[in-house]
Amino acid sequence: MASIPPKAREAIDLARRGEVSRAILAGEAALTEAPDDGALSLFVGLLHARRLDLGGALPHLRRAAALIPGDPMPRIELARALIAAGALDEAEAALAGLGRGETARLRALLDQRRGRHREAAHGYRAATTRDPHDFESWSGLGETRMALGDMAGAVDALARSLALRPHQAAVRARLAEAQAAAGQAETGLAAAKAQARALPYDPLVRVTIARLEDLLGRPAAAEAALRQALRLDCACVPALLALADLAERDNRIDELETLIARAESLGVPPADTALPRARLAFRRGAFEDALAAARAAPDAADGGARAELIGRISDRLGDSEAAFTAFAEMNRRAAAATAGAKEMAADFRARIRRHARATTPMWFQGWAAAANSSVRPSPIFLLGFPRSGTTLLDTMLAGHPGIAVIEEQPVLHSAALAAGGIERIAALSASEVAELRELYFETLDALAPETRGKRVVDKLPLGSVDAALIHRLFPDAPILFAERHPCDVVLSGFMTRFDPRGAMANFLTLEDNAALYDAVMDYWAQCRAIFPLQVHAVRYERMIEDPEAELRAAAAFLGLAWDDAMLDHVASARTRAFIGTPSYAQVAEPLYTRAKGRWEKYRAQLAPVLPVLAPWAARMGY
Repeated sequence: MASIPPKAREAIDLARRGEVSRAILAGEAALTEAPDDGALSLFVGLLHARRLDLGGALPHLRRAAALIPGDPMPRIELARALIAAGALDEAEAALAGLGRGETARLRALLDQRRGRHREAAHGYRAATTRDPHDFESWSGLGETRMALGDMAGAVDALARSLALRPHQAAVRARLAEAQAAAGQAETGLAAAKAQARALPYDPLVRVTIARLEDLLGRPAAAEAALRQALRLDCACVPALLALADLAERDNRIDELETLIARAESLGVPPADTALPRARLAFRRGAFEDALAAARAAPDAADGGARAELIGRISDRLGDSEAAFTAFAEMNRRAAAATAGAKEMAADFRARIRRHARATTPMWFQGWAAAANSSVRPSPIFLLGFPRSGTTLLDTMLAGHPGIAVIEEQPVLHSAALAAGGIERIAALSASEVAELRELYFETLDALAPETRGKRVVDKLPLGSVDAALIHRLFPDAPILFAERHPCDVVLSGFMTRFDPRGAMANFLTLEDNAALYDAVMDYWAQCRAIFPLQVHAVRYERMIEDPEAELRAAAAFLGLAWDDAMLDHVASARTRAFIGTPSYAQVAEPLYTRAKGRWEKYRAQLAPVLPVLAPWAARMGY
């Protein structure tokens, strides 16, 4: 130890005590006295990486790798930091020539980041075979299996990782997601609650419970679990940050600010609070500050969320080129993390084509007669392509005391599964139709018991794909159809971070998005021509310019007595328990017109899809 410079010894002692910020300052000072000390450069680089400060880590790690080329450790740590920073080519070069055994996990991680999930799964599997106690490779294997759609395999691999290293909050969260996707969310929740009883003083178990409750669509229960975690440990950073995320999603901006301040007062590294701080500044309208904070956020934490926020801020600042680049990066990351996204997008469009082939006047004429629902009023269906203003409209409707809105819940889906597909709709007898209606209402009561005694608005932005089923079960159902300029709709979809599976995989590229819009609108027009649907169009542009006129017309169509509360959508948004769509922030703001005609600022980027969208704009009178 006598050969270690005093400043370097001080840095080591500070790091051992967990005082990372002071250790970095001492280490940097030591490097001014010994700039060619490769081991010291490696040490300081690792300290920066520990704080997720990749910009500070990389120069030191590069220098360490150059100073001690015979030691694989600096190159391995450099590659790790480069992968986290997204510099994949340089990371691959750093690993070149190193033995496969010692770099297997990093090579698998490289494949994973490049979207080569099958190759990554093979690499992680080889790593776990070589070392069954490699918890990081087990968690990596779980991630890749999730991307490949093998949720049961993902649950197994992530559970193995947790068994080896129980206190991995991020792995617990991913296990919760995998369990939910595998249909085991309730099972996983029961197991987590049992674990909480066995570990009554462990706050991280409560964070896992919160994650599962959130995935199950129960944000109030998630919040209760997080608050319980904080009662056990007021400095539980994962609980604090998760609660901050919930507060922002529930439009409780003052509480978001309080939670960030609380985290920072506990010494949470600035890198961990950078994204919440950026969201806070964005919601406060401090766009320049928000952009600086978002760019300072580590890419390693949640690159997709960071890119989305940079895109939203850049759009508000009028920098359409930077915004589009950021949203493209957001979607690229989502596609890379979801194996088969392109195929899922194409499969959903193929489903629409199958519906279109089946939906003919002769097919409709062969339907057996079925009476209207006599037990309960038919629901009001709110349809319209995603990002057409459906959330704003349903929030306005929810202001009416006689209306209850359900947002994108699998109520109609339960009846669709029981019906057995569109091909069987014509063969349904009157009694089978009645049974399916009963199933619809049973599912509704289970998911939203508070809707009893009210007119139900079933909001389904892509529900027009199931227009035939809607008309078969509820031929007297009124339908509100939200319209918006096709170019604004497609652009907004591209700028929104959806779960990139199933139909929503179409929103990862402009081309697929426009193709989906064309297919959905074409099929909707076909259904309008064949079925005697009761439809009233609500146009987004009119709704934000003269909301009372547009809402009065909709209320008259629905047979609702006018209520002025429908005009105060901000108050309605505040009283709603939780808005679970990407529009949660916008509907809590006063009406604005900045999104009207926004596509004009992105005309150059939209050029490849304008030939698809322009005919629809003309057809709709834009």
